[in-house]
Amino acid sequence: MPSLRSVWRVPACVLVTLAFAAMTPLARLFRRDAPGIARLGARFAGGWGWTMCAILGVERTIEGAIPQGPAFLVAANHVSYLDILLLGSIYPSLFVAKREIASWPLFGWVARGAGTIFVDRDRPKDVIRAGREMAESLDAGVPLTIFPEGRSSAGATILPFMPSLLEPAAQAGIPCYAVAIRYETPGSDAAPASTVCWHDGSSFPAHFLRLTSLPRIVARVRFAETPVRSADRKELAKSLWESAYRSFEPIRQT
Repeated sequence: MPSLRSVWRVPACVLVTLAFAAMTPLARLFRRDAPGIARLGARFAGGWGWTMCAILGVERTIEGAIPQGPAFLVAANHVSYLDILLLGSIYPSLFVAKREIASWPLFGWVARGAGTIFVDRDRPKDVIRAGREMAESLDAGVPLTIFPEGRSSAGATILPFMPSLLEPAAQAGIPCYAVAIRYETPGSDAAPASTVCWHDGSSFPAHFLRLTSLPRIVARVRFAETPVRSADRKELAKSLWESAYRSFEPIRQT
């Protein structure tokens, strides 16, 4: 049964999402250049993330310097769709996400409008296509955020980083920053591994109701002190994973 928090948070999230989902299509009526539209999409996604975090009661604790510059890549561990809202609220970027997200309620609406690069990792040709779009975004000076584990987890550890989507960053020689994300849920007896993390195959609506019922969510985002560069995507993936793991703290499981 939905909590009183969910009763107002869910419709608030829907209204805010509808508003931000309409912004980028409207912007296209006034701007025709692809780089400009991509930058606007990144800003709109950031505004949506910040507003959604405020509605959901997410308190951000940020450690390390937030990346700056016209083009960089952030590689983060992945435990929930909340990761997208959280990172989007901290710095503007386009996200690279699995193709299923495009059809999700709420998240899919804004993701499509904001210019998210969707990819089917099981199809090599689609990975190549996504790589071209990533390279175009970086050339236009638009930062990218990826979750190179390839899937979400319960946050007990960080899964190995897959190198396939790091090829554009390796070729461009841009700075790549590792990020470790951790969530805490003060005031809730249920572990964040089951209320914030989404990895168990439960439906999105059911999980979102659990998430909106939480009194507070404390999100800890740790940026690596130094960026990583490498022309070899496999070496880049290994170095980024090691950098993220050094600052990683497991999420409470029980």
